[in-house]
Amino acid sequence: MCPHTPPCPDASGLDREAARTIICHPEQGWSLLCNGIVVFEDTGELLPDGEPIAPHRPTDLISQPVLAARRQESPDESSHSSSAPAA
Repeated sequence: MCPHTPPCPDASGLDREAARTIICHPEQGWSLLCNGIVVFEDTGELLPDGEPIAPHRPTDLISQPVLAARRQESPDESSHSSSAPAA
């Protein structure tokens, strides 16, 4: 049971990483949250029931749509004019 006010998110919630850190070992690369989750410096997690969560960096979520958009662009660069617009 969480002693904090407001209580920390449950380990099964989507906001589980918002729980307060109760033990921190940066030299070993991990921290224990109030809800029992072990968070690793590579953003991976270990839930209280032993289920691992793969690393999930915010930059991974941002770069995937950008890469998909680049793949959809036409490979023909000749349609883009490189000359300056007339003034």
